[in-house]
Amino acid sequence: MITHHFDVEPKQPCQLPSVQLLHASIHHGSPTARCDLHSHIFTELLYILQGSCRLDVDDQQVELHAGDLLVLNPQCPHYGVQPIREPFSMLCINLCCACCVGGQPAGYLVLSSRTIQPLEPYLRLFFQELQQHSDYFDEVCRQLAGLILLQLNRVCPLSQASIPSSRKSALECARVRQYIDEHFAQPITLDQLARYAGLNKYYLVHVFNREMGCSPISYLIERRISESKRLLAATRIPVQQISRQLGFSSPSYFSQSFRRATGFSPAEFRRQARDAGSEPTE
Repeated sequence: MITHHFDVEPKQPCQLPSVQLLHASIHHGSPTARCDLHSHIFTELLYILQGSCRLDVDDQQVELHAGDLLVLNPQCPHYGVQPIREPFSMLCINLCCACCVGGQPAGYLVLSSRTIQPLEPYLRLFFQELQQHSDYFDEVCRQLAGLILLQLNRVCPLSQASIPSSRKSALECARVRQYIDEHFAQPITLDQLARYAGLNKYYLVHVFNREMGCSPISYLIERRISESKRLLAATRIPVQQISRQLGFSSPSYFSQSFRRATGFSPAEFRRQARDAGSEPTE
């Protein structure tokens, strides 16, 4: 028997900071509307699963094909993705990390499918975990995000970039806001949001107020009221059912919250929408 021994202690310890997975999504087909010029406070990875697309990034037109990876540093201005060959699908990963690519803090980098071969198994596994939602998929995705960053550093060495405390607070709030936007119809408490963000609940209220101008729970109610207005105007769903559907604890609390936000009861708002010519579709 021949035994090979390997020294696993790195000669040059990796200096990459920790990475936090903020959000991930899978996009199929064309967007419903063109996205205007914008930027993010986090690092964004766009991995093309199939098809081709183009987008304008930092005054340059970029074309991406299946297997390509686009890395957008924080504050890099860009438009939304426009598919040019169908079927089209894309994996989007948003990360909080004190790194940047290409040597420009607000720049970007396009990596071809051949260049990112070492990353591809991790990106594909991330996609599978996100798609299948198996047990502990969220924790697996968080661990994979760190491995993806390490493999990316092998392909294209990343430079350090300090995260100002103001940007860190904005990232924390963006993550909580994203969670509320995706789960506002479910029962949500301040304690739950604080656990999700990994923050003390009083600190979360403080920074969320500073960044968003309202508390997390006020933002949650605002999202629910906004959706309830759409349902009242566009559907025949009973008020009590809308209340349950949007996570309000009771119809009376829904009515109180709705009147406080709009000046009308849900029934009055629906009647005004009908008088204005809004026709229910369901």
